[in-house]
Amino acid sequence: MPPDVMRERSTKDSAFPHWVAIGSLVFVLAMFFSNTVPALRERQGLAGLQAQLVNLQQQFETAIEQTARQAHLGTARHGNEPDGNFDLQSLLVAIDEHNLTPLELWQQYGESAKSREEREPR
Repeated sequence: MPPDVMRERSTKDSAFPHWVAIGSLVFVLAMFFSNTVPALRERQGLAGLQAQLVNLQQQFETAIEQTARQAHLGTARHGNEPDGNFDLQSLLVAIDEHNLTPLELWQQYGESAKSREEREPR
């Protein structure tokens, strides 16, 4: 065979057809985008959920702090003077949650406190 025939044949009859290369490229691109796009959406969703979680956590911490300040009844810690920040409303609500009136609470638990003081040696 003359050399020109070989050159023509090698360029025309390739062992790896173009449609296989293009099909493989399309398949790889389809696989890439089918996995990447949902992952990016999920990442954005998770970032939004994390922001909501941080916001809720800050709100809960603020609410707990405010409730603790409101429920503070002015009891002194060991070695400190009472600060006089009595929240009578919180005390009355706590008594009411036990279905008692302040008088009934005093009658029920005041008696036991007196008897404990009398039993303890000084």
